[in-house]
Amino acid sequence: MSALVGPGLFPFTLAALVMAGLVLVEVLSLLAGQSASGALDGVIGHDDIMVGETAEGLSPAALLSWINLGRVPFLILLILGLAIFALAGLILQGFAAALLAPLPALAAVPLAAGATLPALRLTTRTVARLIPRDESYAVTADDLVGATAEVTLGPLDQGLPGQVQARDRYGNVHFLRARAAADANPMATGTRVLLVDRVDAVFVAVPAPADL
Repeated sequence: MSALVGPGLFPFTLAALVMAGLVLVEVLSLLAGQSASGALDGVIGHDDIMVGETAEGLSPAALLSWINLGRVPFLILLILGLAIFALAGLILQGFAAALLAPLPALAAVPLAAGATLPALRLTTRTVARLIPRDESYAVTADDLVGATAEVTLGPLDQGLPGQVQARDRYGNVHFLRARAAADANPMATGTRVLLVDRVDAVFVAVPAPADL
């Protein structure tokens, strides 16, 4: 036990202890009905972090995005980072001790940190796939204005509405009532159209440009 608090291992032991404390906080908060990681993310508000570079090189925001902050809650990312750093340090010092002697902390910490970043990126990428995200796949009728569609019941003219089939940005299929715009020629079944407006529950369509 005393070896774990020796000069060469103390940074990694400390990281492991902090990691264990954060895990305990998260577990207790979940038992209380409020995730500490979710509450912390609400305070930080890191969802809009952009990848970029500064004149000096990679920006801090780019680095945080690279290790998937925003896809993984900050507290979970911190726990994983501490765990990987502690494990990397213990393995490094174990090899060093077996070969000659443990490395000084000033040498071991940068080496362990360098190994932590790529491992953290891979780990958080996997964790991000497992964490459910609060995403809504619902769209309103107005969201479909500007979408392309195919006439399924036509022809579309300025008379009684026909029917078109459209897909929203999530890939969901919608069957909509539609009629041709005032200055548009009738559009037969199978014609690709562009929904340019909506009047009450009926969409207004024109022939879709060839480049859409």
